[in-house]
Amino acid sequence: MRARLAGLAGRKRLLAAAAAGIGATLAMPPLGATPALAASLVALAWLLDGTGRSRDAFLTVFAFAFGFFAAGLYWVAGSFFVIGGATAAGGPAAVLGLAALLAFFLAFPVALAHRLTQPGIGRALALAAALGLGDWLRGHLLTGFPWNLFGYSWLHVPAVEQAAAIVGIYGVGLATLAVCFLLSVPDRRAWTAAALAVAAMFAYGELRLGRAPPTEAASGPLLRLVQPNIPQSEKWRREDAAAHLRRLVRLGSAGPEPDAVIWPETAVARLLHSESPLVEALGRTVESRRGLISGAPWRQDGRYYNSILAIDREGRLLGRHDKAHLVPFGEYVPLRSLLGVAKLTVGGKDFAAGRGPSTLTLPGLPPFGALICFEAIFPGETVAADDPPEWLLNLTNDSWFGETAGPHQHFEIARMRAIETGLPVLRVANTGITGAVDGYGRRLGRLELGTAGSLDIRLPPQLAETPYGRLGDLPFFAGVLLLAALGAWRGRRGRTDGSR
Repeated sequence: MRARLAGLAGRKRLLAAAAAGIGATLAMPPLGATPALAASLVALAWLLDGTGRSRDAFLTVFAFAFGFFAAGLYWVAGSFFVIGGATAAGGPAAVLGLAALLAFFLAFPVALAHRLTQPGIGRALALAAALGLGDWLRGHLLTGFPWNLFGYSWLHVPAVEQAAAIVGIYGVGLATLAVCFLLSVPDRRAWTAAALAVAAMFAYGELRLGRAPPTEAASGPLLRLVQPNIPQSEKWRREDAAAHLRRLVRLGSAGPEPDAVIWPETAVARLLHSESPLVEALGRTVESRRGLISGAPWRQDGRYYNSILAIDREGRLLGRHDKAHLVPFGEYVPLRSLLGVAKLTVGGKDFAAGRGPSTLTLPGLPPFGALICFEAIFPGETVAADDPPEWLLNLTNDSWFGETAGPHQHFEIARMRAIETGLPVLRVANTGITGAVDGYGRRLGRLELGTAGSLDIRLPPQLAETPYGRLGDLPFFAGVLLLAALGAWRGRRGRTDGSR
């Protein structure tokens, strides 16, 4: 098989690379077939062994990445079909365009690493460093979109995913890439190194989880998470606004009085401002000891924000978080004057970006880090450094993506933030997956996609600050440099041995 793949050329090589990329998506949630990623990356390495020119290497990796992103992000097209009409036709084009953009970030550094190395252990390590760096770049450049990072292939393996507490998800991905590429080398030393790396991650994770208290031991405040499951096609109808609010209040009143009720992103489908009487009315109406936390659009100083509001029992607004990571073409239109297109969501005006991670409080509750929608997918950007929270709250609305893999991936990606920070993560969706995890990423309860209801959660305690919480991506960059240096050293040694 190695010889056959290395011998492919032209369109056959590109088609094989794209097929390998599509196969790699099987490792991502909700399937979590990690061996599929290993097989796909081994195939990619063998295809690259048969390329001599940097241009061919670039196109091979581009085809792999394009297949990976086009298949893994198919659900993005769902938002276009929700709107319907002529907009629906733009869904597939948006997915393909996004896949091409993201593929470039992976193809360029890998093509460079390929040019500087020869087949063997040295190239395997260099390819891992380059592809890991590409993963980081596509998570940061041009607003960033770190969805389905390679490290997420372990999200169904509780022990291995714990390594993110030390090196973060980029570090887990880097180790995963090194293991997979080493398996492509017909050398017992490479296979031994790969086995030892996986064993080390398993051992650390088992040790960390072995010290964890039972999930039932949580005794913090009682929080009620409300998932109303309002279809996106009905959400912004003015005539239904009052009925939707009554539905949220009713679902939040089922059961013993909680310390706080939490509604999802833009649960209040009306534009609020500092003088809105509805803010006070909601605080006094919702049955809870401490108050209400809800998403709502907000107007301030002539600007519009996608916000999270913390409202106490007396109806006083105690805090507000404005979304900083806005969705291009969903919440604002980049280069609007040049492109001349409208955003997909309701309203003609763009949302303004907030200042970044923020911490909110309600009396009687531990302070929480507020995250709206896909703000939870950005590693290292979820905690306000100057005002650290004790738990994270992610409000979202995944009804845009229907019954696809997108909402499942969104929940699992948000769960990784708990492991990285040691903070419990509570997630509340209009529909999607509403649920909670502790600082080890262990699931405490959930409401499934497409259901309406409420979920009561006792807030678990925060864990001690993790190494990743202190160091961020420094261990990842150290790993990239180490793999690159080892790759260069092995490559030089291989050439020297060959000359003898």
